[in-house]
Amino acid sequence: MSHIIPTLRTAVHPTYTPPEMRRKSDARPVTGNQETVADFRTVLTKHTAPVAAEPAPVSRTMGSVNLGTPLPASTAPKATASTMAPTAETLFGGTPWVTDPGGVGPSGSYSYNHYYFATPATAATVAQMLGGKVVETNAITPSGPFTQNQPNQMVQMPDGRLINAGLIAGLYDHGYSQQTVDQMIATEVNGKLG
Repeated sequence: MSHIIPTLRTAVHPTYTPPEMRRKSDARPVTGNQETVADFRTVLTKHTAPVAAEPAPVSRTMGSVNLGTPLPASTAPKATASTMAPTAETLFGGTPWVTDPGGVGPSGSYSYNHYYFATPATAATVAQMLGGKVVETNAITPSGPFTQNQPNQMVQMPDGRLINAGLIAGLYDHGYSQQTVDQMIATEVNGKLG
């Protein structure tokens, strides 16, 4: 059991005061020489020192390897715009997932996350994309006192592994780029991370 003395706790963790509640004072501190006191806003906005010229690029070497001359900032390569993947609705239709997936257990009925329950049409499209075939199975509750109201639409790959078609369709529902979606699908299909 730990005993905490409130006064010690406040010393370690000071109370946060929002900026709009903090006391503001525009009055300058009174000192002997008023002309030496400077307002921080004017000190920060004054640019008394001249701006230094950018040094000319020099050849760089590391050991015996010449790394070349660095590119000037104006000729740096521009980032390419990544193309966004289509949305799940545009790729799989207006309702890619079962609208109200659920099940029944000893304590009554419950709901599942809809991403685990693709419609048969979505599963057929995903199977075509992945090169597998659609298989219906109760993947979440295969046995026991809990039962699913509808089966999961799975894609059986040529090597026998099952991939949830709803989860693959869900990758298109987050606004990722097509490159990111392709990488995530490859990770799921290959069963490897990174």
